[in-house]
Amino acid sequence: MKMDVKDKGILAALGFDDHGEGSWRVLRRGGHILLLVPDCASLVSKGLQLYRPQRLPARLFVGAVSRFPFGRFLLKRIKGSISNGAAIQTVLETTEATLVCILLGNPSQEERRIILLAETGTGHHFIIKLGWGVLAVEKISRERKFLEINAGRNAVIPSLTRVWREEQWEAFAIPYFDAPGDVPVEKICEVLKSWCFDSPAVQLSNLDEWMEVISRISDINEREYLINRSVGLKIKKSLSHRDFAPWNVLSSKNGDVSVIDWEFGREEGIPGWDLVHYLFLSAHLVDRLSASEASIRVVDLLESKAKCVELVKYWGWAGNVDLLVKSYFYSMSEQMEDSAELAKAVPAA
Repeated sequence: MKMDVKDKGILAALGFDDHGEGSWRVLRRGGHILLLVPDCASLVSKGLQLYRPQRLPARLFVGAVSRFPFGRFLLKRIKGSISNGAAIQTVLETTEATLVCILLGNPSQEERRIILLAETGTGHHFIIKLGWGVLAVEKISRERKFLEINAGRNAVIPSLTRVWREEQWEAFAIPYFDAPGDVPVEKICEVLKSWCFDSPAVQLSNLDEWMEVISRISDINEREYLINRSVGLKIKKSLSHRDFAPWNVLSSKNGDVSVIDWEFGREEGIPGWDLVHYLFLSAHLVDRLSASEASIRVVDLLESKAKCVELVKYWGWAGNVDLLVKSYFYSMSEQMEDSAELAKAVPAA
């Protein structure tokens, strides 16, 4: 199998030599390597647990590869080995662990990070998140700093177990959740409620994140509408994830939840935007509704699902679901092309 130039570049930088003699199985998506696993049935089965597909066809395929003795033969095979002295080998040697698999980041991003699943001699598994190059290191560093400060504040935020900081790369290790599972919306609401601070509600218009979003709205009428609607509105302050997607919320066999990918996390954010983000992506990217249909579903859930209604009231958004959803879409203006149109389409309460 011929390796894509982007995939080859990031893997080579971190120490994967595609001229080596080792044998690997590859799971691809969109023409790019998603997962790279040593060509061994037990490791392929373990490694695929790191990939948690949201859609049913992908789940069925991953399940078949994982469960059947010869399932790994459904995956393409490549040659390669891990070079001594490079980033991947360094983190493995310092933790005295062996590599189970490599999960590559999104190839469409300018920077790419990888996730390693590693195993100690006693069978303990853990995750290493690693970035090479200025932009990737910047994101890894940002997430590391957030975790260092906030891991002890909430049970769902993973604790750092090891940190590496080198000239061209940076990495950190966190615990691994070994059992993928769907997290019900009721549990999602409990997690988000636990992020709120035990302090009085504050004026929404006084929060920096709110003012940042308002300043980016180009439509004068829309900007004035949000400003006027927010006057006198008090909400609770909360931790904010800013990429609270279904694939970033992990559940273990005993029901524990861990939330990963905190590079955009804020210690004081707008409560509610994370829930809207979660519901919107679930509807749009997982259930494949159009963006406008997904937006309608979000409003409906926030106004009708008991736990969502309860949480919206707890935050201080009661009677202002339209403002919550509209402001969320404006907050996504740099990540979502049609965010302004979606925001304008939210019907007034």
